[in-house]
Amino acid sequence: MVLARSRRAGDNIMHVLVGSLLLAFLTLTAPIGASGGAAPAKDENKKGSTAFEFNKKDPIYITSDWMEFDQTKNTITYKGRVVAIQADMTMRSETLVASYDAETKQMKQIVAEGKVNATQGNRVATGEKAVFDDKTKTVTLTGSPVMRQGNSQVSGVKVIFYTEQEKAVAEGAGDVRVKAVIFPEDLKNKEQGDAQQK
Repeated sequence: MVLARSRRAGDNIMHVLVGSLLLAFLTLTAPIGASGGAAPAKDENKKGSTAFEFNKKDPIYITSDWMEFDQTKNTITYKGRVVAIQADMTMRSETLVASYDAETKQMKQIVAEGKVNATQGNRVATGEKAVFDDKTKTVTLTGSPVMRQGNSQVSGVKVIFYTEQEKAVAEGAGDVRVKAVIFPEDLKNKEQGDAQQK
């Protein structure tokens, strides 16, 4: 187990910028491709995705107030003003826990909790909890989740992004129904962007 902390002189604000342990984190938490059999090859020329996701090629930069690497639990935990940045995606939360496979050292799951805010291009997703699951290739947002793209937005009890299918599903429950506000201009802009990527 490794703990990392630092204090600024003159105040009680703790801040940690992961240095040498960042390399370990990147190795352990980078999403992996499909395993255990042949999967359809992804189009390498595709430049964008409709879902929030961490990719395997770009480095992830993480800052937080506190960090713990626990080899017995196969987890890396960040707490306090967590900011994770990779390429054009930025995610903020109060905590972030990455779980990895002990044998392969590959990421299994990343869980961000507490005022989760993820931005990528003109997309913003907010909620109280986000779970990035490598096995199912999904990002599940709960706790009053709202997904915005341009002026359009969708909310519900749960929003699930299927990262390899470019699909999102919003669910309601009980008295809470899925709500959507869709601006045709946002759909037109998305179609034009998709056409330019081909």
